[in-house]
Amino acid sequence: MTYSIVDHPDGRFAVVAASAAGSVHWRCGFLTLAEAEQCVEDLRAMMVACGAVLVRWEAERPDTDLRAMLRALRPPFQ
Repeated sequence: MTYSIVDHPDGRFAVVAASAAGSVHWRCGFLTLAEAEQCVEDLRAMMVACGAVLVRWEAERPDTDLRAMLRALRPPFQ
């Protein structure tokens, strides 16, 4: 699974994770980068418990505009 931390114009952050199968999961509304990074560490711990690896995706995913996707969809958590 790969992840990115996405910054929004309003100053908040979102963590977006994508599986190898193509499913995308996200959590929005972090007020600080530190909060988003803590979310990633929690996710990393869960992935290790499942025997999976979490890797940071530094560049935009091909054919995916994460910021546009997050604006268009209602996030599961706020």
